[in-house]
Amino acid sequence: MTPGPTVLLVDDDAFVRTVLRDALQDDGYNLIEAEDGEQALELIREHRPSVVLLDLFMPRKSGLEALGEITTAAPECRVLVISSLDSETLVAQALQAGAAGFISKPFHPLEISSEVKRQLTH
Repeated sequence: MTPGPTVLLVDDDAFVRTVLRDALQDDGYNLIEAEDGEQALELIREHRPSVVLLDLFMPRKSGLEALGEITTAAPECRVLVISSLDSETLVAQALQAGAAGFISKPFHPLEISSEVKRQLTH
């Protein structure tokens, strides 16, 4: 059986990564994880994921900082930003920096699954 598309889960909170993994584990994806933007960039270069779920506020390198670098390093990668702060300004900044979408925390697991599927069909 061929493994499905690779999806990178990036959040400094291990619990959030677990919730994301649980939401996607039955969808046949190759799931990989990073705890900050720096580690995410290393994994993107190595694994070339199809979709990245990216928290905005993390240590070492924030999601917003990493977003610009991700879109340069892997322009084919679809990045979904996830944040508990969903001000119009922040959403606009993320979309302008190259995010394909924005998901507000707290989120429902089905929302994560359907949004990743949607990104893979674009």
